Amino acid sequence: MDGGIAAFNYNICRELCDRGNRVAVIANRFPGAEAFDGDQPFKTHRLSGRMRPTSVEAIHAVLKAVRHDNIDIIFFGHFGSTHWLSGVLARKLFKIPYVILVHGTEFNAYHHRFTRADRWASRIVLRNATRIIANSKATQRLVADHGYPEHKIAIVHPGTDPAAFADASAGAHLKKTLGLEGMKVMLSISRLVAKKNHLNVLRALPEVIKKIPRLCYLVVGKGPEEDSIRACIAELALGEHVRMLGYVEPTCVAPYYHAADVFVMPSKTVDIDYESFGIVYLEANACGKPVIAGRSGGIEDAVMDGVTGVLVNPDSVEEIASSLIRLLNDVELSYTLGTNGRQRVVQEFNWVTVGRKIDSIMNDVIAHVH
Repeated sequence: MDGGIAAFNYNICRELCDRGNRVAVIANRFPGAEAFDGDQPFKTHRLSGRMRPTSVEAIHAVLKAVRHDNIDIIFFGHFGSTHWLSGVLARKLFKIPYVILVHGTEFNAYHHRFTRADRWASRIVLRNATRIIANSKATQRLVADHGYPEHKIAIVHPGTDPAAFADASAGAHLKKTLGLEGMKVMLSISRLVAKKNHLNVLRALPEVIKKIPRLCYLVVGKGPEEDSIRACIAELALGEHVRMLGYVEPTCVAPYYHAADVFVMPSKTVDIDYESFGIVYLEANACGKPVIAGRSGGIEDAVMDGVTGVLVNPDSVEEIASSLIRLLNDVELSYTLGTNGRQRVVQEFNWVTVGRKIDSIMNDVIAHVH
């Protein structure tokens, strides 16, 4: 299950089931779907075609589920890819309310980047939504700026599973396997795209290496920026200090966090693409690690500056470098930030808490409709 949006929706479905709800999911088919679906507590309808707002197959599947599965409310977990014109029809024909979870970038894409038909459909769907759930204050403002009443937009932050990141022992083994014993380790885990800002981290490294020569930067992920990142590594002669590790399954990332001294991802806004929250910051904190993040988008909801990590100007190489030097050198500060982060995840940013909030919103919508 790749990406924060997929993780968000999957865990919501499981938590809603755990809270006694009957859940039916409509999603695209993928290799191995039957085995995956068989292990889930919810019923899944698989579609063979592309999931577009006007997809006839998707619209038919949603309306059929509404009638045959006695659906009380429709929850769209992603603005755009979840065939949401069916929600408008279900509301008009059967008085079934629908709620949309908006993550940010996908909302921008449908309003600004895609076809005229997509923009038309997105306006209709937004106007008829019973409630919107935003993943951060930044996303809430984005939706409100497009005319949706702000008082009908709830904020529910993503979460993570603290238990999945509790065992630190695999980190030491990984560090030994990679030959990094006795070295300071920086880590980034993400898709390799421009907004994640790997290039400015690399540009900051020469200054950091002057102060901390036994240093390695682990870059986990794949994506369109890989060639640019490799070119920057070569240009700055950083080959001995950077490891490109490629893609790692989300279920296997915990040892990488535990092997690191600091997690760094100073994301920035690129065109209409921005970091609307950042579950990886929570994962790093769940491992007791301090984070360095960009002061942009919805990141300030994920990272408490000076409490669970450090927020920097993502365009300032100097600020990124000084923050790295500070956290890598000050073990006590790093420990405090990481411990605070772990405590915050355990208390607030976990899937049980997220599920409870979503369940409350859905029941409130149903109560007011019926």
